[in-house]
Amino acid sequence: MSVFDLLKEAWQRRQAETASWRQQKTDCYRLFHGTSEGVPGLTLDRYGSLVLLQLFRPLVLDLDWEILERWCQEEVGVSQLVVWQRRAGRSPQLLYPEQPPEPVWVQEMGQTFKIEAHHRGQDPHLFLDLRCARRYLRHHCEKARVLNLFSYTCAAGIAAEAGGASQVMNVDFSQAALRRGEENAEANGCRRQHFCCEEVYPILWQLAGRPLPARARKRPQTRRVPARQYDLVFLDPPALAKGFFGSVDVKNDYQGLFKPCLELLAPGGRIVACNNLAGVSEEEFRTVLERCAAKAGRPTERIRRLLPESDFPALDSDPPLKVLVCEFAAANRAGGGRPAGPAPTS
Repeated sequence: MSVFDLLKEAWQRRQAETASWRQQKTDCYRLFHGTSEGVPGLTLDRYGSLVLLQLFRPLVLDLDWEILERWCQEEVGVSQLVVWQRRAGRSPQLLYPEQPPEPVWVQEMGQTFKIEAHHRGQDPHLFLDLRCARRYLRHHCEKARVLNLFSYTCAAGIAAEAGGASQVMNVDFSQAALRRGEENAEANGCRRQHFCCEEVYPILWQLAGRPLPARARKRPQTRRVPARQYDLVFLDPPALAKGFFGSVDVKNDYQGLFKPCLELLAPGGRIVACNNLAGVSEEEFRTVLERCAAKAGRPTERIRRLLPESDFPALDSDPPLKVLVCEFAAANRAGGGRPAGPAPTS
C-alpha cells in the first residue's frame, strides 16, 4: 500500500472525530500519526487553513506534494500544504512550498492560537498531543492559582483561565515564545495571565522560599519573585536542556524539578507532570514522582493518567506522552507551607 493510500485511510478513520471537533470549535488535529499508522517518522497535522507534513527522519516517499495538496484542499478543506524535514540541532528544512507561509490562527475548543508552520523552532507553536491536558485544565481550575512552567506559547495557561483560574503565571526562558503567548492571551480576552521570562530553576527556588545561590544573586538579570503558593502546577519540561542554573534532564533527574514544585504547592493542590520520553514507561515515571513526594513529606493521594486523544493512536497502552495528574492531601504532612503571597506581576 502506498503512503498516499495510508493517509487516505487514516483520514477515513477520523471522520467521526472531525465532526465532533467541528462541534467543539476545534480545527487543529493530527490527520496521520505515522508511528502507529504505517510510516514511522511521518506526521500530518491540520492547523486551521493549512496542513503540515513533518518528516522526522530521511524517508523515500512516493508522494507528489502538489497532488497531496489538492487532496488536502478537496477532502480536508484547507487551502495550503506545508512540508518540512526535521534536522537535529538545526531549524527544519522547508521542502514545500518554496516560500514559508504566513502565520495562521487556529481554534481549539473555542480558543484561538497563532501558528507558524515554518520558523526557527522545531514545531508550529502548539503541541497537539497535549490537547488532553489542556482539556483537563479547562475543567479543573476553578478559582485556582496556576503556575505554568516551561510555558512556551502559554496554551496551557490560557486553557487554565478558561477553566476559571484566578491567576496564571507563565514561566519560560524564551522571550519570543512568551511574546507569542501574550498575543494568544490577548486574542482570547485573557485578563489573569502573567509572564515571567527566566529559567525555571531560580523561579522555583524563590517561590518555594529557598535562598538563591550566590551565582544567581550575582547575575544582574536574575528575575526576583516572592515566595508564594500555587494550587495547580503544570510541568512540561523539555527532555534535555542546559541553562545557567543547571540542566533539565527528564530521564535522570525529573525530581530536581518536581521537588520544589511540591514545596510551593498549596495544601490540596495538584501537579500535572508531563514526560514525552518513549524510553520511560508510565510505571517508571509514576514511581519517580511517588518516591520524590514521599521523601518531601507530601505523599500523593492519587495519581491519574491523561491519555492523548483519538487522533494520536498508540501501538500499546503506554504511549510516549505521559501526563500524570498528582493530587495531594488538603493537610501538608510536613506542616506549614509557604504563604500565599502577593499576586504575581507580569
